[in-house]
Amino acid sequence: MFMLRYLCVAVFAVLATVSCKKQDLNLHLTKPGKVESDHEVSGRWRLPKSGVVLSFDDRSVNEWFELNKLIASEYNWKATFFVNRFSSLSSDKIEKLRSLQSYGHEIAGHGLNHLDAVKYIQENGSKDYIDKEITPMLQLMRSNRLWVVNFAYPFGSRNASTDSLLLKYFHIVRGTTYSSKVTDVKDLKCYYSFDQNRVVYGLGIDEIYNNPVSYIQSVLRYAKENNKIVILYAHKPVPVAASGEYQTSYLKVQEICKYVKENGMRFYNMRDLYRLR
Repeated sequence: MFMLRYLCVAVFAVLATVSCKKQDLNLHLTKPGKVESDHEVSGRWRLPKSGVVLSFDDRSVNEWFELNKLIASEYNWKATFFVNRFSSLSSDKIEKLRSLQSYGHEIAGHGLNHLDAVKYIQENGSKDYIDKEITPMLQLMRSNRLWVVNFAYPFGSRNASTDSLLLKYFHIVRGTTYSSKVTDVKDLKCYYSFDQNRVVYGLGIDEIYNNPVSYIQSVLRYAKENNKIVILYAHKPVPVAASGEYQTSYLKVQEICKYVKENGMRFYNMRDLYRLR
């Protein structure tokens, strides 16, 4: 009788252990971060919501900070800020970047010296590029408590070799795509489709790219209808009508955010894309 009771207890313990392991495995299927709530079980995992990654390049930190103050409460947005020439930033601007990071935005890398990766590596080699452009940028930014894990190519200059090199240092690298090269929004390369790809492409919204709000809305509409994430990028947001080539108005950003919110889409950053893989 004692042996039978012992055997029953042992079998129950094994079954409980197996059950716990299965639960642990299921827990690991969800990714950390704010995007978790859209992963629901109904026989299969449901894809997260369609949405947008808004990103800003270079170092217009004051303008990024003011833009966030203007629209954060109304749209609960988040963005990725790709910073270059970090060594030239004032302590005030570095503190503003930390503040943006604390709010929920992502701070990412755009090169210490904003070098053309393809051209520089062809002329000087990959080791020199990493030693001058990537390693010191990561050291400086991380030593200032800015947790950089993603990268945008200056000038969008990339190829398969640079991707292979830089993906040793970053989760995701971002290139560029241009509306002038396609006739239909579905043919743009700026969509993320919840796949394993760690090379993504952004569509520009600055004045120079000649993509008005109506066109961006058509891109967002396609993403909504096909459950994709649109990746957009700009440089310097301004409170008035954009007059410089690499400027975009606050109003344009607000119109994009309004469309996202009114159509039940979601704001993502680059970190989220990696978690969704």
